[in-house]
Amino acid sequence: MKKILLSMVFLGMTLLLAHGPNHNKANDAKKRGDYKAAVKYSLMQLDEDYKKFGEYSNETMITYGRLGSYSEKLKGYPEALSYYFEALKIQAKLLDDNDETTATTYNNMGGIYSKQGNYKEALVYYFKSLGMQEILFGKNHRSAAITNSNIAKVYRKQEKYQEALEYYKMSLAIREETLEKNHYTIALAHSNIGLIYFKQGKHAEALNELGKTLKIRKNVFGNKHSFTKKTQKNIDYIKSKMRIH
Repeated sequence: MKKILLSMVFLGMTLLLAHGPNHNKANDAKKRGDYKAAVKYSLMQLDEDYKKFGEYSNETMITYGRLGSYSEKLKGYPEALSYYFEALKIQAKLLDDNDETTATTYNNMGGIYSKQGNYKEALVYYFKSLGMQEILFGKNHRSAAITNSNIAKVYRKQEKYQEALEYYKMSLAIREETLEKNHYTIALAHSNIGLIYFKQGKHAEALNELGKTLKIRKNVFGNKHSFTKKTQKNIDYIKSKMRIH
């Protein structure tokens, strides 16, 4: 049976159960969408971690990772990067050279740099993550599909459309290999490729990709879903640009 593509998890969320009451409070705050409180309780937990476990411990590493993710939610990107760098220092001491947790940290950092518009650094960390993922899981793993798509998005923001197309296609190939044919992320991959073709002025190719997107979204969501309607709207727009009626 084909594997189901999962979203990248935040650093340390699945490594250990919450190791203190402030972790539980932070997690409850996260569920409420109160990330300021989540940061507050995580900082309290971090102080406890240092006292009880020391700087170089799994517990401290996890808390830094959570602080990074919560700060990112608050758009505190410099703070988030600072916490992730602290997590990386601990990972370098405790983990193997190629570890899934470190790969995830690199991916998260790539995302933050991308949001800051620092595309050069974003690519550095995305490629670090991708290299580790390919060593750990092979080139056709679900994690690599996500990272390839992240890389493509950075190239798209830079208007490097040929490079973006290359990595979107690699992401699509992995998804098609590992997912059911009507999986919603395959539709998204076709949509991304269609967008690049449109940016390149290749309207026929863009319509072909969006047609594949529309077919899957109709099957998954139905004709009246916003995703389906948006895809149809994009198709109609491209056709109008081509003067096809």
